[in-house]
Parts: sequence; structure tokens; C-alpha cells
Amino acid sequence: MAYDHGAFRVRKLDDAIRFYVDKLGFKLLFQETAEQFGERYAFLEYNGARLELIETLTADYQPQRPERPYCPHLCFETEDMDQVIHMLEENGIEIINGPNEIPGSERWLYFLDSDMNVLEYIIWLDKDKK
Repeated sequence: MAYDHGAFRVRKLDDAIRFYVDKLGFKLLFQETAEQFGERYAFLEYNGARLELIETLTADYQPQRPERPYCPHLCFETEDMDQVIHMLEENGIEIINGPNEIPGSERWLYFLDSDMNVLEYIIWLDKDKK
């Protein structure tokens, strides 16, 4: 078995694609409409990690602001948290928690996409836990 992708529900697929591509540097792989399921969806990729975004065409989606423990979420590893913080601030992306640190173990923060889906950046300070 191998991991393939994570998925988030979004209000407007085109807006969500712009957020991930323009602000976070994802690459759009493809997008489709599945009329029989009442959905539009897209697959994006970032450093080998794939993400599916799904817009329902038959129901209005109103996302809720997440609460701790911020699950589900998608996490990306970084080597430079200061650079991540600068990139998020520069793009007007809200950090909802962090950066947090467990000394000698890990440092992380959570932020929101444009549809209140939670994403995380992490640095593993103890590479043996990775």
C-alpha cells in the first residue's frame, strides 16, 4: 500500500486553485467535472505531495472555522520556519496557531486556506522521529 493524496472540500474550485498555485506554489495537474456525482475537482502537486480539491455543484458549502486539534489537516515539512512565516504574511495568509515548539523534537504552525481547511508546516528537530 502507498499513500496517494489528501483531499479538501472547497466553495469555488477556481478560487481554491488560485490560492494553492499562486500563494503556496502548488502545480495544477488537472481538473475535471463529474456531473454524475455533482462535483468539480482538481489535483495539485507540491514536492511530490498530491492534493485533491473538490467543489460540490449541487449544494452550497459553508465552511466552519476549525478548532483545536485542527484535524483534519495536511502537513508539509520545511527546513526554514522563518521563511515560511514570511511567505504566509506576504501572501496575507492567517496563521491560526504557532509557531509552537517541543524543544529538541519539533516546531510547527497551523494556517488556513481560503476555505478554512487547515494546513501545517513542521520542522523535525529530532530527525529520528521523522
